Amino acid sequence: MNIQPREAHEEGEDCFTLCVSSILNYKQITNFLAVWKQCGMMYHEDPERGTPKLVPTYMSVENEFQHIHHIDLNIVRKNDRAEVIKEIMTLLQQKEAVIVWVDVFYMQYNSLYQLLHSSHCIVLSDYTDGQFEFIDDFYHLKGNMDEQTLFEALDLGQTSLIREGTRYRYAILDVGSAVQQVKEREFYDMLHQNHEIMNGKSGQLVNQVEWYELVNPHVGLPAIERYIDSTRQHMQDSSVLTEEYLDNMYGDLAGISNNRYLYGHFLREGIPYNPDIHQLVEAYEYAAQRWNLAANMTLKSQYLDMDSRYHMLNRVLSKIGEIIVVEQEAHDMVKHLVAS
Repeated sequence: MNIQPREAHEEGEDCFTLCVSSILNYKQITNFLAVWKQCGMMYHEDPERGTPKLVPTYMSVENEFQHIHHIDLNIVRKNDRAEVIKEIMTLLQQKEAVIVWVDVFYMQYNSLYQLLHSSHCIVLSDYTDGQFEFIDDFYHLKGNMDEQTLFEALDLGQTSLIREGTRYRYAILDVGSAVQQVKEREFYDMLHQNHEIMNGKSGQLVNQVEWYELVNPHVGLPAIERYIDSTRQHMQDSSVLTEEYLDNMYGDLAGISNNRYLYGHFLREGIPYNPDIHQLVEAYEYAAQRWNLAANMTLKSQYLDMDSRYHMLNRVLSKIGEIIVVEQEAHDMVKHLVAS
């Protein structure tokens, strides 16, 4: 398979998004970024971390891809590594690209090689003479690894993803029934669905996120206020402000920023139906920038002493409070567009 790293990335793409984009682009789905179409907000308490969590999604990514675009994403989770490698090799022989989650601790080109266990996504595109060809679009890299390296890297046992109960995971995309054009009615229906979620109506809310039941969930714009209040309560005990806590917080805020950036690509599908959609794209891109600023402040706080961390996080929460106004303005804009 002649899959090549893309020359340019868009704001909001992470390693998984980049893997999906590489495969969809190879399979000639030209509007591949428009498949990211959910834009919500949900607060819940993470039973593993024991901390508040804020996420922009309310349905599984599998359902998100199937909705409108009819793209089948199949994420396979198993505990038998030999079986997983056998299945991957069979798929590659069938000319099917495979997304795999790997531990960067075993990836020699990665800056965290032999330093830190962390999960990352790459695409496997071929297997020849004991070598797996891979694409790592995050690093604009195409390379090869031997079977032993993949054997070690596939084990997520020492990364945070092991919380879901499986050590190995891979994914494939089926675009046999894919639809590229977003029709006007479908576009406005999605706009309305996201608006309902942001309004606090959780009829579309999934009952669990990945591998655990939701605890004390709040949906929509009020979820942001709940997150701020809950985080302030946690901060009363400064000992909880560990690097892991801050890293998790950074991941949550950066994830919301990425979601808003990517949602802009779906929104652009509606501009032919209403030129005013362009203003909504700008509104969500601005929200994405503000979320990214809050995320980066959280990241920087890891390098501060405990007292300084506390003050920096207070500033972060103040920024998030300001973002509520930005999100509300975009929300009101959606209400007007759907009504008209």
